[in-house]
Amino acid sequence: MPLPRVLEPEVMSGAEEAGEYDEMDFSAPDQLFAERAAQLARGAASPIHWIADLGSGNAKIPLAICPLLPRATRVCAIEMSAEMLAVAKRNRASVEGQVHFVNGDAKRVPFADRTVGMVTSNSLVHHIPDPRAVFQEIARIVRPGAPILIRDLVRPDNQHSFRQLLETHASQWRPLQRQLFADSLHAALTLEEVRQILDHCGLADVGVTQITDRHWSAERS
Repeated sequence: MPLPRVLEPEVMSGAEEAGEYDEMDFSAPDQLFAERAAQLARGAASPIHWIADLGSGNAKIPLAICPLLPRATRVCAIEMSAEMLAVAKRNRASVEGQVHFVNGDAKRVPFADRTVGMVTSNSLVHHIPDPRAVFQEIARIVRPGAPILIRDLVRPDNQHSFRQLLETHASQWRPLQRQLFADSLHAALTLEEVRQILDHCGLADVGVTQITDRHWSAERS
């Protein structure tokens, strides 16, 4: 049986935590996410003018997506933490004008029904006490049949797997960084939980697979 889910704070409110997170090296999975997002966007049935990126954090993923897409495509980076948003704005110089930052809640995003050309989100879901609220918003704002790309951590099956993931991926990190990763693993969902939530929210056409030893990906092309 998977470990029980243990919630972590929904909003990263401290400057120290935001700074530590920004220094953690997720460049490889971030780049893979950006490339897959761009691939889905290019394959969309109609041109995408706006991508809503939910829980953008330090915005490294929106910033990595933009160079892979036409300049006319804009990304709205939505982030609840003011500290993380401040970090994001410091990171944005390379794609000035293509990313628009919004201090907002992914459970109540500022888009009208069925108006967004694509929705992306990376490592947000495990922060949300009831993730159905986020998936319901995704179902509400995205255009029918439009691309969706959501990725996050998979909660380990047992303590042995949990310790192995920490040793494999966080053994060289500073104590606070290691603790942030451990808390995120405990707060993550299982694949079955993700599938149940997608079905509940009317997103049964979004497929879910485990893509690494610690990540799942939910996609609609």
